[in-house]
Amino acid sequence: MSNHSWYYVVDGARVGPVEETEITRLVQAGTITANTLVWREGLDGWVPASDHFNIAAAGSPPPMPDTAPPQAAIPHSRPGVQQPLYEGAPARGFGEAINVCLNKYVDFKGRASRSEYWYFVLFTFILGFVTGLLDGLLFPGNAVSPLNSLVSLALFLPALAVAMRRLHDTNRSGWWIGGYYLGILIYAVIVGVVIGTSTYDDPSGGILAFIGIGAIAILGFTITLLVFFCLRGDPGPNHYG
Repeated sequence: MSNHSWYYVVDGARVGPVEETEITRLVQAGTITANTLVWREGLDGWVPASDHFNIAAAGSPPPMPDTAPPQAAIPHSRPGVQQPLYEGAPARGFGEAINVCLNKYVDFKGRASRSEYWYFVLFTFILGFVTGLLDGLLFPGNAVSPLNSLVSLALFLPALAVAMRRLHDTNRSGWWIGGYYLGILIYAVIVGVVIGTSTYDDPSGGILAFIGIGAIAILGFTITLLVFFCLRGDPGPNHYG
């Protein structure tokens, strides 16, 4: 390497001219690194020192490893790969699901896995079927069905609570259920008022159309909720836990 006067940049300031032997000494001292910009007459512009000096051979330390903290892995779904359930909404067995839902009788916070929700739905269905049979045997001809009515009333709140927690597990608000019941109530009130104030013995075409459209809307809302209840929960924490 022929002897030239060099310039180099340190902290944004140009230093030089210095002899090539001084550049070599600065490389060995670590003042000039592979990425330090240097220039001499004959070059088109500033270039890294490593383009003209053997930095490694001059004894410069190896580059520091990346000290940036590792990013937390973000759970995501991959085709054909089942992600583990979130620990806040674990899978439940039939008996465990019943026990958890009854202990969380009016707990509308937190999350519930699909197994917890659907096992409790199965439990309420079986209990309703059994009490319906008992009502038929013990209270024949009684339209009230006292046993079935009492069981349905007792299980309404825990069933509502686990349904809301199931929506939370998919990162959806429990107000989806609130809107569903509110819509049914408003629909029933409007239909009752319209039919009750009608001056005709038979409902008109407009009234029948309104009843049909409302029924279709409620059916669509019901199917939407069923789809939500069947969805797999978020594999990690979400807005609800």
